[in-house]
Amino acid sequence: MKWWLYIAFKQLFPTGKIMSFFAGVSVLGVALGVLGLYGTQSVMNGFHEQIGIKLRDTSGDVIIRNGGRAIRGGKEIVEKLKAMPGVDKVEECGKGPVMMLFENVPSFPMLRSYDTVSDECAIPIKEKGFVKMGDIDSLDDSSIILGMRFAGARGIGVGDFVEIYSPTLLDKIRADEVPMPVRLEVVGLLNTDFSDVDSNVALVSLRRFRELYNLGDMSHEIVVRLKNGDGASAFANFLNGDFLKGRMGAYTWLSSNENFLRVIKTEKVMMSLIILLIIIVASFSICVSLYTSVLRKTREIGLVAAMGGRGWQIAMTYCVQGFLIGVCGSALGLVLTRLILDFRDSIVDFILGRETLTEFYFFTRLPVKYDLYDAVSACVFATVLCTLAGLFPAWRASRLKASEAMRNE
Repeated sequence: MKWWLYIAFKQLFPTGKIMSFFAGVSVLGVALGVLGLYGTQSVMNGFHEQIGIKLRDTSGDVIIRNGGRAIRGGKEIVEKLKAMPGVDKVEECGKGPVMMLFENVPSFPMLRSYDTVSDECAIPIKEKGFVKMGDIDSLDDSSIILGMRFAGARGIGVGDFVEIYSPTLLDKIRADEVPMPVRLEVVGLLNTDFSDVDSNVALVSLRRFRELYNLGDMSHEIVVRLKNGDGASAFANFLNGDFLKGRMGAYTWLSSNENFLRVIKTEKVMMSLIILLIIIVASFSICVSLYTSVLRKTREIGLVAAMGGRGWQIAMTYCVQGFLIGVCGSALGLVLTRLILDFRDSIVDFILGRETLTEFYFFTRLPVKYDLYDAVSACVFATVLCTLAGLFPAWRASRLKASEAMRNE
């Protein structure tokens, strides 16, 4: 081992000690910076990924709409779409707000249809077991499935009956008729772990929905599920060009929620920039500590120079110390990140409470996605900064003349 490398190791890890006090504090500062940076990025990656999965699972890969108007001839379009390669399932869907009465208390869920006849639902409700305390196969024209959070907030359970008033009942009022609600039995509760759906959506059969909205054989939208969901954007572009020819519009789950997903990305960037400042501050502290070490060891540096040590070798002693602090701090930061995020649910419950997470981000637990690129970037950034922090002390040490350093008091 080179002598200057040996000295660098010994100053950080003296004999009889695990680590010097200066090294321990510096490594801990870098570790906390890496923990903040990599932890933040992992959590925001988890938010982005899980939100994308939930949006895709609850809205479909591609949605065809007719500018807010009902779609005529939807059955013909469905048959053409089913014949296309890459298409898994296609569903005519009705979606709209209704007023629901339970024990004379009104509420206003978003009603969505589920085709109980063809079992061609493009939303994987059945496959992923989203219906709890009931069965999706129990849904028929005289029943309804409610979001679990929606039902829980109103004290509605499986077996209860609710009354549904649709907006089309206003036509009967204008005709001096007495509007009568539709009485439906609750046969299941919908639990997608996405609170925006679980607290707002109710499912009825497609025939019942068409009756409520006087749609006849029309629908509000056509939902397509692809075998490969990653090709949703290209498929939507194809439909908008050659297939629909401007009559209607095809949208992906991504384009329909673009603003919301952009907010998540912006939050990740802004929080990462703030955490980077912590690492920069830690690097300044390392620079000051190493410079102080140079001042304290001026005579030792002069002795090394008098014995033939070159300036670059003396400088490397302090550069290597900065590099080792960065490496050790980065490694410790990665370990702390995994350790803390493994207990993230308990920490969130203690600091914020589960309801806050659910209310603002629609998740019942904090999502996390570890990305190798983020981990490497955080470690490289921290290590480079720590190495640079050793440059000025190293330059100062290399400039010392042996004769002047030996006379230093």
